[in-house]
Amino acid sequence: MSSSRGPRPEEPARPVRSGWIAAFTLANLGLWMGHYAPLAVLLPVRFQEIAPDAKETAFALVSGSGAVVAMVVGPVAGALSDRTAGRLGRHPWTLGGAALAAAALVFLAGQRTAAGTLVGWCAAQAGLNTMQASLTAEQADQVPVRQRATVAGWMGITAGSALLPVFAVTRVVSGTGPAFLLTGAVVLLSAAVFALLTFRPSAAPRRPPPPEPGRPGRLHRADFLWAWTSRALFFTGWSLATVYVLYYLVDEVRYERRFPGKTGADGVLEVSVVFTAVLVVSTLLSGVVSDRTGRRRGMAVGGSAVVTAGIMVWALWPSWPAVLVGTALLAVGHGAFLSVDQALVTQVLPAAAHRARDLGVVNISYTGPQTLAPLVAGPVVTSLGGYETLFVVAAVLTLLAGLTVRNVRGVG
Repeated sequence: MSSSRGPRPEEPARPVRSGWIAAFTLANLGLWMGHYAPLAVLLPVRFQEIAPDAKETAFALVSGSGAVVAMVVGPVAGALSDRTAGRLGRHPWTLGGAALAAAALVFLAGQRTAAGTLVGWCAAQAGLNTMQASLTAEQADQVPVRQRATVAGWMGITAGSALLPVFAVTRVVSGTGPAFLLTGAVVLLSAAVFALLTFRPSAAPRRPPPPEPGRPGRLHRADFLWAWTSRALFFTGWSLATVYVLYYLVDEVRYERRFPGKTGADGVLEVSVVFTAVLVVSTLLSGVVSDRTGRRRGMAVGGSAVVTAGIMVWALWPSWPAVLVGTALLAVGHGAFLSVDQALVTQVLPAAAHRARDLGVVNISYTGPQTLAPLVAGPVVTSLGGYETLFVVAAVLTLLAGLTVRNVRGVG
């Protein structure tokens, strides 16, 4: 059953084709490789090499600083994109952000100090979040509501899976320097392919649509706030649970002792394989069902509950079999929550004329937890109860995310 409100007049009506979806998915894959390869493996391994006695603190400082940059750059770049999108659309911002991110990742390849790594990662985050603000606005600009959860499902696969970057790090190249170079190349190439395949020059600059008469602005603003809060809670819990996966496998699960000859990065790869296999099915199925029924909130609530269960499996049974079971649950829940929640939030944006700006604010619900998670997780793991306490806190937050999204009244 569809929502009674229906799409607003300024929403796109023409369905996007499979070629556009494929190019959009590729661009997001490059974007999230730029985010995840450094955060999941490259930066933790780099700090194991250059600061082994303070790796958690160094990683927390660098990743947190980068996230602060992201929180500022996202809305600013989005607002500028809204004002300057003309005959070339938003592509200059997508390509410009990708180019800056690629240059920063090349810079990171040669850094062997914490200070240099800090500068490089902050620059990379500025570029990646410029690219992200533009790409997320493309979804709202081009994809009709009835297709949005399906397209968001493909976004969810790229955002939720670390398989490709981890595979590149552990199998395709050797060492963190070449891996940073490869990551930068993928970010830039994926953005260029998207721009090339989807470029359709318009005869005149894109102008904001006129205000919708009689639109319940107060309700929309409240819905937007509830949707943002739900995402912030979900990603804070998610970030707390996953920020130290490499260290958790090595120090708590004893992966390297259980499997002699393997490294913690190998464990991350195996976890990623399980996660991705389940995520693909969960995300696409959730998106299709949500688009056909018009239901968003119920699936998001269920997804958050399943993620909570997966985190608690990690908390209570720090063993390799339990890690795999918990990972499968995380993938099911993440796919259900993120695909429908991304579609949901695009339906409650306060103003169509400021989509990229508002979606830049939405992205803070992801980048903000990146700031908080390492700063909170480090002291909890080292001094306040270890991984069990950390995972319990994370599980509570993801459960609250599901309860919060029920307050979004403007969609089904």
